Amino acid sequence: MADTETTHPPAAAAELENMDDDISEEDKEIMLMKKRVEEMEAEAAKLREMQAEVERQSEAAQEGSASGDTETQSAEDQNATDIRSVYVGNVDYNATPEEIQGHFQACGVINRVTILCDKFTGHPKGYAYVEFSEPEHVDAAVAMNESLFRGRLIKVPASPTFTLPTMLPNLARWASRSLATSTRTFATAATEAAPEVRAYPFSTNAIRSIPAHVHKGRGIMPYLIKTLGPADKREMIWRLFNRKSPEHLIPGSIVSVTQEHAPTQFTGVLLAVRRRGVDSTLLVRNIVNRTGVEIQVHAMSPHVKEIKLLRKPVKRTKRAKLYFLRDDPDKMSQIASSARKL
Repeated sequence: MADTETTHPPAAAAELENMDDDISEEDKEIMLMKKRVEEMEAEAAKLREMQAEVERQSEAAQEGSASGDTETQSAEDQNATDIRSVYVGNVDYNATPEEIQGHFQACGVINRVTILCDKFTGHPKGYAYVEFSEPEHVDAAVAMNESLFRGRLIKVPASPTFTLPTMLPNLARWASRSLATSTRTFATAATEAAPEVRAYPFSTNAIRSIPAHVHKGRGIMPYLIKTLGPADKREMIWRLFNRKSPEHLIPGSIVSVTQEHAPTQFTGVLLAVRRRGVDSTLLVRNIVNRTGVEIQVHAMSPHVKEIKLLRKPVKRTKRAKLYFLRDDPDKMSQIASSARKL
């Protein structure tokens, strides 16, 4: 049996060759188009990067030139702002910038009102800064010191007060410098000062001497008793108001008070005694022209010449009973008549 070969007709073979040629050309065109698109995208990306780099360089150059100008201008502008600004203290916490502007509106044209708040809570700190358009308006604002604003007396000091934006940039440098200065000052003052002088560590001018009387006695009253008033007054206070004295005053006693002004001499019953050292007082009552008269006598008063104890009570009388005698004129008249006989 003879071998047979599969053969295609000539027309069919030509069609297959033409079909293969068409597919290959289309694929080539598609691949070329894809390559061109990728190249165009890469060029666009490079252009964008270059443009962004140019923009960054131009912005950096502008910021560098502007920062050099603004550093010199900011200091001058800040000094001018400080000259035109005033510090306002003791401001009500619910006050608004509009209310503060209305309060200082009569002083001049106001550019800005700043109320400082706590950075953590956001609540006002109780003070503000008012910036005027002209430095001449500051004097008029200082004249409003202790004026009434929302029920408070505000404080507008005349001395220049540095604003917070001015203080913040130099705060760390100021803190380190002040700490070193205070330490050095304290060491120098402590070595050079006398033994009775104590140096205050944060100032060279505040050198305070320790008073000698602080370590003596039991408090300030013994010191005042020894240093205030003449000698005769101190002797009278010790004799009449000291409980250890045999002549100390007791409620119910009959005493006589001599004064420089009217009544020059008053004799009556001692209703109450207040022992407070230099602030000791007496309350004496008597009947004058059928009228009860009471006087309160300050022992250390310069108008009091003398206080005499005429008679002590037979027995201690309660204060309530002495005050009850006010409503019993008969008994009070008897006591007053016996006082006049003395």
